[in-house]
Amino acid sequence: MGELFSETLRGLTPLVVALAFLAVFAAAFLRGFTGFGFGLAAVPALSLVMSPVVAVPCTLMLGMLAGVQVLPKIRHLPDWRSVWILVAGSLVGSPIGIWVLTALPVSAIRAVIGVTLVIAVAVLWRQPRFGKQPSVPVGLGTGVVSGLLNGSTGFAGPPVIIYFLSTQDSVPVIRASLMMYFFFSTGGTLVYDAFRGLVGSHVLLLTAIFFPALYLGNWLGDRCFDGSSAATYRRVALGILLILAVLAVGRSLYDEL
Repeated sequence: MGELFSETLRGLTPLVVALAFLAVFAAAFLRGFTGFGFGLAAVPALSLVMSPVVAVPCTLMLGMLAGVQVLPKIRHLPDWRSVWILVAGSLVGSPIGIWVLTALPVSAIRAVIGVTLVIAVAVLWRQPRFGKQPSVPVGLGTGVVSGLLNGSTGFAGPPVIIYFLSTQDSVPVIRASLMMYFFFSTGGTLVYDAFRGLVGSHVLLLTAIFFPALYLGNWLGDRCFDGSSAATYRRVALGILLILAVLAVGRSLYDEL
């Protein structure tokens, strides 16, 4: 772990810090606006300038802080039944995902990130809807897949985003439910990461460095959401996710050359 800390410090050139700061700000804005997407945006972007083994736990830590920031404002809005079912499933999937993170090559993880994003955007673009409230098995299964992705790539988003956007809930309820799901599921994944030795001083250092970008982006995104329409909400989210998918896949292909 000491070698990883030293390597992290050596890699923190002014250019790397500036690029990562912008990436965290943009990811936090997306999360503040849509209620999801911090990990989806931050992990691919940060993985361009640092190892996913460092980027993933750092993103999880920042995501927890983002949840604390907005909790007082949105705590009365979520669909708590769905949130707790999904969290229970994610706690089963997260340990498997963490093993994948430490076992697979970096380029393979980046490829998984990109392909998963492409699939998520394609499904969400069709605006699928449940005819009624999703069943408990559907919620648990979605949570397991989400936890697996959260542990291995740092973003639990695609399955859960599809789940909530496919319900009949209003946009404010969907957004708040996503925020609370990510807050609790990320906390569980961080506990697993800590036991695996992935949350060390290097992660705490990066979290402290990027916290101002997180706070400003999250605040600005939340302010913009208050004056937006449901159509704008969907277009912004899917457009950004598609761009990130292309970047992640492109980087994984570059690593193989």
